[in-house]
Amino acid sequence: MAAATTRSRLLGSMSRIVLALMLLALAGGCSGAGRTSSPPPTVAPPTPSPTATLSATPTAAPTETPTPAATAAVEPIPTASTPPALRARIEIVWPHDNAPVSQATKANITAYLMALDHDSPPACAWEPTVRLWAALNAEPARPIAIGQKRMQTASGRTFPVWDFNDVDVSAAQQPGNKITFFATVDDVRTYHNIWVHAQDARTIVPEPHRPDSLLSKPPAEVDTRIEIVWPHGSVPVDQADLANITVYLFAAETLDAVSADTDWEPTVLLHHALNAQNEDPAAFTPAGSSREIPAGEEGKMLAWDFNDVDVSAARDRLNKLYFWVSVNGLVAFPNIWAHGADTPTVFPQLDVLESCR
Repeated sequence: MAAATTRSRLLGSMSRIVLALMLLALAGGCSGAGRTSSPPPTVAPPTPSPTATLSATPTAAPTETPTPAATAAVEPIPTASTPPALRARIEIVWPHDNAPVSQATKANITAYLMALDHDSPPACAWEPTVRLWAALNAEPARPIAIGQKRMQTASGRTFPVWDFNDVDVSAAQQPGNKITFFATVDDVRTYHNIWVHAQDARTIVPEPHRPDSLLSKPPAEVDTRIEIVWPHGSVPVDQADLANITVYLFAAETLDAVSADTDWEPTVLLHHALNAQNEDPAAFTPAGSSREIPAGEEGKMLAWDFNDVDVSAARDRLNKLYFWVSVNGLVAFPNIWAHGADTPTVFPQLDVLESCR
């Protein structure tokens, strides 16, 4: 009985041990089935190295937020820019009621503006100040009117023109009188043509002007007067090839000349145009050479000469040469000298420009 009891206890203990082992195996399978745990590797202690001195991590400099600038007033985008140079051409001088020169009292005048090297008009939106100038006989020209812009259509093309209406032309009714017209554009280098309204538009050799007084300092504005166009050998117009031209300068609207004793050497330039054509922008514009001439009992004044000027184009009786003078850096009011056998401007064929944009 006691032996049986002992054996029974041993069997119970062994069952509990087997059960415990099974529970342990089951627990291991849930936590890491198939894995054999191995001892962690032994890490050799690192060899000590110098410790770098830590520098402060640079703090990024704060970006300064710009103070908003005041918003500039928005300027309208220009629709048309001002060209540095152009041609201005008087196309027609139309007496009221188609009256002949000997009867006309008023006329309407139209001018075109165009590029230097082709017949393109300026931009449609451009609004320049176009001035009409007039000179009576050999007197200096003065601006007399500002043109009114008008859009004109011809041959399917539309472009701007400038009109000067009701211009007084009555002075040309008198035989021997002539009125010379040309147009310019403010603040733009203008290569213009010349239109002569007269019964006989030739410049008859006038008496040279004598100064009223001599100035001790240069004027800001001058009248430029061509005093003589002298063909070589004193031959008539239809035989002349070359001519010498002499110019006097006077303070504007006076006959006061600058004394030759004054230190004044302006650049005086000679211009010309043929018939109803514009001055050629590519043509050479010579500068005059100055010389002293007697000015009565007052002393001496300066004159400017342009020698050996080509006038051969006027040998053709259908051609007219027009001369005038400018002065660099000064406002100049020129007279116009017409050199030709017969110089009234005959109505030319009206130009048809390209359409403007």
